[in-house]
Amino acid sequence: MSEFKKPVIVLGPMLSESAYLISSLENVKERRSCGYTFYEGYIDGYPTVVCRCFIGVVNSAVAAALAAQLYSPLCIIIQGTSGAHDPELHQGDIVLGERLAELGSFITPRKGRGEGCGFFDRTVPEREVAGSAEPRNVTYLYGDSRITDIALSVPYSFGKVVKGTIGAADIWNRELDVIAHLHDTVGTSCEEMEGFGVAQVCRAADIPCADIRVISNSEWYPDEEFDQKYGEYCQMFVLEVIRRIIANGALL
Repeated sequence: MSEFKKPVIVLGPMLSESAYLISSLENVKERRSCGYTFYEGYIDGYPTVVCRCFIGVVNSAVAAALAAQLYSPLCIIIQGTSGAHDPELHQGDIVLGERLAELGSFITPRKGRGEGCGFFDRTVPEREVAGSAEPRNVTYLYGDSRITDIALSVPYSFGKVVKGTIGAADIWNRELDVIAHLHDTVGTSCEEMEGFGVAQVCRAADIPCADIRVISNSEWYPDEEFDQKYGEYCQMFVLEVIRRIIANGALL
């Protein structure tokens, strides 16, 4: 691993969301820290590290924090599968996280015993986050626009590529009324379980961040059940994004 170049870090929650990228590295070496394995190698001669970060906002945030400390990276990309919130999106479509939202943080209205549960009355508070950027209290975090622009230039054969808002929480929503509510009120294009945590670490450490997600399932369409093959399609796309980041030099 070069001591003079900041590596690109790529995180994938599941093996099906990281194996293709690991296999694409040249001269791979393994480095373990706090139970996470970082696969150090090269893509087109540039240092690149892939880590299976495991599912969940906390798991991925820990992996991102370790990567920030170990490598002082050029950027961190979290990528993998997601469930559609926007009914215009289908399996195979790619969403680039222009905005990232935390879907597990909300305030419920006061209700007494026996008065029921009012999901649609919940409000999303601003979230206090670390970092030099202002403001410190935010509803959304943002992906790096330079990486988004590079990703938009990458050819892709398995669907369309769009910018959008990616929501994250340790929840798999399958109720269409809830999905529609989040899409309408928060503006979510899709949901996953990692991105916001990674973006929060990157903001604190002043590291460019990107969340790139493929639609692997949609509750809007009963025949679009989860299929892990889309995780490999996403990795194929991300590999080309990395190559263009390296060739472009916009982050160097």
